[in-house]
Amino acid sequence: MAKVLLDNVEIGMELSADVIDRQGRVLLKQGVVLTEKHLRIFNTWGVLEIEIAGDLEQEETKKDYPPELIEEAQLYVATHFQHNDANHPVIKNLIDYCQNHYMENKVT
Repeated sequence: MAKVLLDNVEIGMELSADVIDRQGRVLLKQGVVLTEKHLRIFNTWGVLEIEIAGDLEQEETKKDYPPELIEEAQLYVATHFQHNDANHPVIKNLIDYCQNHYMENKVT
């Protein structure tokens, strides 16, 4: 079982958990094999990630950054998002992206 960003999901993958929208409605039940139509529905309802059955190696595996760098990135990004709801799915993904971008630039 692996959480996968919707951009990385492929047709034919199987859901390992129910897909739920922001209002808590079940869009699709666990065990369904995904089709093009399902992906369009997820995009329409703002689903950003889903849980896929099997042991997938995600493309976006996190590198092993030093704890000091992770903390530095979190503090830096937190100042830029201090007036946002960090629990909102879109903001959460944006914060993660910014932290990873910050750390990648520091390493290279």
